[in-house]
Amino acid sequence: MLHNARSLALSSALACLWATSSWAQSAPSAPSWVLDIAPGTWAAVGGNTLSSVDARNDPAANPNYPNSAPWSGSTGITSLIEAWCGGALATRYGTKGGLIAHGGGHKNYYGNEVYVFDLATRMWKRESNPYPSPNMDSGYANGTFPDGTPTATHTYDFLDYHPASNSFVRLRADRNNAGGYNVSIAHMFSFDTHKWTRSPVNSGFTSAPGGWSAYDSKRDVFWVEGGESGTDFAKFDPNVSNGDGTRGSWTNYSRKVGALYTVGAYDPVHDAITVADFGASGNVWGVDPANPGSAAVRLPEAGSAPSKDSSSGWEWSDIRKAFIYWRRGADVYEFKLTGSNWKSGPWTWQRITGGGNSVTPTANGSQYGVGDYSRFRVMRYSDAEIAMVVTGINSPVYVFRMPGSQNLVTPNPPTDVSAN
Repeated sequence: MLHNARSLALSSALACLWATSSWAQSAPSAPSWVLDIAPGTWAAVGGNTLSSVDARNDPAANPNYPNSAPWSGSTGITSLIEAWCGGALATRYGTKGGLIAHGGGHKNYYGNEVYVFDLATRMWKRESNPYPSPNMDSGYANGTFPDGTPTATHTYDFLDYHPASNSFVRLRADRNNAGGYNVSIAHMFSFDTHKWTRSPVNSGFTSAPGGWSAYDSKRDVFWVEGGESGTDFAKFDPNVSNGDGTRGSWTNYSRKVGALYTVGAYDPVHDAITVADFGASGNVWGVDPANPGSAAVRLPEAGSAPSKDSSSGWEWSDIRKAFIYWRRGADVYEFKLTGSNWKSGPWTWQRITGGGNSVTPTANGSQYGVGDYSRFRVMRYSDAEIAMVVTGINSPVYVFRMPGSQNLVTPNPPTDVSAN
């Protein structure tokens, strides 16, 4: 009886913590403009563009104004879209969430500012200013500028968001422009304090170009894989305070999932991570987060698969209970489990774009032929769900309203609800 009573008390306490935490907040209602989009179709939205909030054009940010900024590099803010860079979805940004664009790196762009498309106002905002360095040739061993902000890097699918702390999370950095790349370190930008914090450097992991990350809502952790080299797979827990002022802890696993230019996402229904490895193998791999050291599973495919491209949009949809794939153009596909077990499948491809679509997103105009990585994101509302992508600094944000039932998935609580 005592054991049962204690268990009941603990369960009640955990339930109370769960109910009062930010994790338990219900999804907000959709902005009215979302409901004006017909399900299964795209719309081009936005009252301004990324280029209109470029830090280079702000005399308060650019010490060389009106001339080129010290961080401009060879291509300027264009590199946020065209130099192997991704984005993230901040579900608690403002009142309706926001799409983040962030990146640069190498000689292309040295800026490290954070840009967000506010889904309530349909306007781009700059939430931080760049570190005013002309380059990174002097080297920064931990991928961090002297003011604590992260050095510039190609961000690929290494960008994510931590709902509990309302923080943008970047899971790799560069040491310097002269060749010291691939610092495995998490930098976290709080939208509440507008300050950056960082993790310890994970010296046993290589965050090589072209890798991916995925946020696991059940465990409240991030899974990360290096790209073009090594066999590195890691878990990053942001809920750890360290004595040296850093936050987070790393756990490494010696195994490999995808190859170069992969994109990963988490399935909260089947507790699985999938990795779209379309550039190398053309396969979708499944990763079991309950057994992170186990080998990845090639997921059996059924239906009519679309043409597959590396580094294209790949995200989970609550409404469809499926992964959503966007390659380019107007067509959107789902990849859905139609069998009884996620490892054995089958997973069935189906086109979900409606016949009345009148807007076709323009392709990424990159001279490098790279994709959109994690700038393709899915936002859940209580009464609708949208996918979105930005493909150019002078382009609108393209929004696709997801068709289907509004039977939304309730996010899993973190396993550790204690205060940190």
